[in-house]
Amino acid sequence: MLLSALIGTIGAVSAMAQTNVYSLNAVGYINITAYPGFNMISCPLIASPDNTLTTLLPSTNGQYKKWQVWTFNPTANPQYVEDIGTAAGWLNGGTETISPGAAVWLYNPSNVNYTVTFVGTVPTGPSSVTLYPTSFNMVSSYEPASGDIVTNSLTTFTNSAKKDQAWVYSGATASYTEYIATASGWVGGVDPVIPTVGGGVFYYNAQATNNYWLENYSVSQ
Repeated sequence: MLLSALIGTIGAVSAMAQTNVYSLNAVGYINITAYPGFNMISCPLIASPDNTLTTLLPSTNGQYKKWQVWTFNPTANPQYVEDIGTAAGWLNGGTETISPGAAVWLYNPSNVNYTVTFVGTVPTGPSSVTLYPTSFNMVSSYEPASGDIVTNSLTTFTNSAKKDQAWVYSGATASYTEYIATASGWVGGVDPVIPTVGGGVFYYNAQATNNYWLENYSVSQ
């Protein structure tokens, strides 16, 4: 899905209900389905005043009681930082961020699907998502885009290397789809696919140096 197809003037409220991404100029609204159990999600929008859990998923009235969020940093110890929703907010302060380009685990403790809505400015200009060397990375498109991350004109992630691996998790089926890179592309000619806007990918960078997922978007596209 191309962002250029998502940005524009919304003609009617009824049209807004037919897609999970709504946009008016550079302001975006994204609906993400949180399935029961684990979900790998991202927020490819710049929220106000920030992209902390407290801003994106306010739980002041217990909306996210017993929900859990894990952010991942391959250079930190521990690599995962957890926060848990309570009746009066987030147990650890809700200071962890879900910034564009990052993916996190979101655990829905209920037995029904739940719609999470993010609101913010669509990122524009060049962006760079760092893939740290010989390590796992939880990342996402910096822009609100989905689909094949190699051929999508917004994501164009073409600098994978031999032995790189990618895992895309589906909360709907509670399963991974695995992709393995060779010296000439991805095994079977099947590129990694992020099926929905606001999704993510667990990526292993096999290279000995940082790799970068480069993107560039302008509102005029």
